Amino acid sequence: MTYLMEHKDEEARLEIKTDPEVVKRQAAWAGIKPGMRVLDVGCGIGKTTAALAELVGPAGQVVGLDYSAKRLALAQERYGSDRIRFIHHDIRTPFHSSPPFDAVWARFILEYFRHDQLAIVGNITASLGLGGIACLVDSDCNSLLHHGQDERLQKTLEDIMGRLARDHDFDAYAGRRLFGHLRSLGFHDISCRIEPHHLIYGELSTVDAYNWTRKIEQSARVSGCTFDEYAGEEFSRYPSRYDAFVAECTRFFTSPERFSYTPLVICRGLKTPQLVR
Repeated sequence: MTYLMEHKDEEARLEIKTDPEVVKRQAAWAGIKPGMRVLDVGCGIGKTTAALAELVGPAGQVVGLDYSAKRLALAQERYGSDRIRFIHHDIRTPFHSSPPFDAVWARFILEYFRHDQLAIVGNITASLGLGGIACLVDSDCNSLLHHGQDERLQKTLEDIMGRLARDHDFDAYAGRRLFGHLRSLGFHDISCRIEPHHLIYGELSTVDAYNWTRKIEQSARVSGCTFDEYAGEEFSRYPSRYDAFVAECTRFFTSPERFSYTPLVICRGLKTPQLVR
């Protein structure tokens, strides 16, 4: 399994972009509370796992699950304790646990599995106990909602996202599918909410500047996009069409006139007796 965003600076990007207070607020809305045993799917460097551990408190426990041995080692070094454990697992296969978990948290995971999302939700909730909470969190229209950009920039972003969907199993519209996954699997008391994941206008913050630069550069580089919109004479001063595209992205995102946003869908449901295996 190849992670689309794999890059030498990915650990730094994950560290910078993760706000523990946002994680705790979203998880509390889903019903995760003190004393619970929680599975953090796709835990990465463990920062989200640590935030969930703060929410469940001294009587709770959180297990972080990830496919990257490198990031799991970093997570263990930074956050491992008697209440926080980390396990290596490929979520394309079911994950079982005894005792079962009270809640499963999966944030920004399903967007990397466009064709197998339903199966993966089934795999990660196989460890969930009767009445347990499944909380799925993902963005929608990822990297596509901007105002003030040149038409060629928008067309290129759409081309990149289309290629990532076709050739790299990435889903820029994962958020809108979360409700359907839980409903298809028989979860009940399903609740959904939408909030901005990114809402960028005026002066660009250091965090947003770093995250968007790394995100756009990496996704564009691996997408296979030919950047035909940047083939004109006006871009001849750049080493390549890719460099011309990155330069225009940088100008757009650093302009205080720009307006960009990404909706975030948060969906939670309870596991029914029929789902317990």
